[in-house]
Amino acid sequence: MTNRLRYYSFYCWVLWQFEQIHHTSKEEKWIPFIRRSEAAIALACLIGDPAKAAGMAGSDWWRNAAADSSVKKFDLIKPTNRPGKDGQYLKAKFGNFGQFYTASMLEMKLIERVDDDSPRVFGVTEAAGKALGLAVQEEHPKACELFLKAVQTGGISRQDCEKISEALHPSYLDPNSEEGRLLKEFIQGGREEDPTSEPRRITLRNMLAVVANAEGGFDLRRELYVQSGRLGEAPQAVENLTEWRAYFVNEFCHIALEVWVNAIVGLSDQLKEPSPVEKLANNLASIAIPDAKVSTASFAKKLALKDLESEHDLGSELVAVTSTKKRPDAEAIAGSAKLLLSLWLRWTGEAEVRDKLTLVTTEGRSAEGVFKFLDINQNANARETIADLIKKFVVSNHLMIAGQKLATGGRFTYRFLLDDGCLVDGEYGEYTYTTPRIFNLLTFAQDANLVDPESGKITAAGTEFLNAA
Repeated sequence: MTNRLRYYSFYCWVLWQFEQIHHTSKEEKWIPFIRRSEAAIALACLIGDPAKAAGMAGSDWWRNAAADSSVKKFDLIKPTNRPGKDGQYLKAKFGNFGQFYTASMLEMKLIERVDDDSPRVFGVTEAAGKALGLAVQEEHPKACELFLKAVQTGGISRQDCEKISEALHPSYLDPNSEEGRLLKEFIQGGREEDPTSEPRRITLRNMLAVVANAEGGFDLRRELYVQSGRLGEAPQAVENLTEWRAYFVNEFCHIALEVWVNAIVGLSDQLKEPSPVEKLANNLASIAIPDAKVSTASFAKKLALKDLESEHDLGSELVAVTSTKKRPDAEAIAGSAKLLLSLWLRWTGEAEVRDKLTLVTTEGRSAEGVFKFLDINQNANARETIADLIKKFVVSNHLMIAGQKLATGGRFTYRFLLDDGCLVDGEYGEYTYTTPRIFNLLTFAQDANLVDPESGKITAAGTEFLNAA
């Protein structure tokens, strides 16, 4: 889900209104209030300007009804009164706010807990949170009145939706308004009492440097991995950039391993009888490593990609393979070995990146776990190393992680099972890139008029911030 900058002011206003109307922290009052509020704002913005309402919680649910101009009135109760069930604007009990915003807004000191007995119900902080809510109310009183009427009655008209959208649509933020000023202060990390200000300010600067370098179209993931041009000129940006580079190294590693997950499932399905994991891993390794005698380090040096751009591009090719439920071909299987070995060779001696990878490694998994495994086996036979890596990081780790998810959350995520050492019941899976917060930050920057959403270019306000950072 792509979140929008204006959700921060919207949620502050909703919480402030709830406090004034209900004077309680009981969840049975808060849940319908926040769920109707989210459903109403998504519907209103879809009716007012659907092209610019992307990523709003509930927009997918409302899309067809909003597009049908013959529908003049909408019920807000039915799509919100059964949290956790199908047929709702959103399943999450406490809405998009509870699922994605409470933790960050608490950390930013926009909201605060008001009652230990109701830990999921919040109020706005007296300074920052209330200021944002007050700005929305004072600048759009008629739209706020119509909105509250809809939430309290459980119904809304198409005409009222259009009026609410005109005032509160996330793409219609007036940068010269008090709401716009406060949100820009937030995104630019200008509030001293906000402990998240400095890292957000640095990340925003780095992202705007990417936009300024590109002068139009750009791949944010690629630029944060390659880091060319103006990126990283400011000394305080170095650690932040290292963190992003490590993040994408981890992603590339997971992509390569996911190729092998689908490959081992496909190879197992191809055989008429259940096959031992040892045999399957050896078969995959022979596809990935055509030379049966070369050492791990020698083979890595022989096929290593020449630059960061090539590593990113190979990662993108492999993610196209993992995003479909089918057996990867031999080129993708070999490409995964090439990517993993290239990443290991490039970053094995880079202490800063390895340190960042270590911080996000759990039980020896992820990229750092793979790199340590390759460190230990660099002088061993390459084909045997890859076979052992597949057994450890593809088979054993998958079964362990799936078992943990089943035990702790009741979710069945197994892509295969083992029966007497043989792989059985294999299923292809889909895997694609994650969406780190910096992609939301780009959307926020567009909402705040720091980046032009149409051209993708940095605006005068964005340039001013970038040059002053």
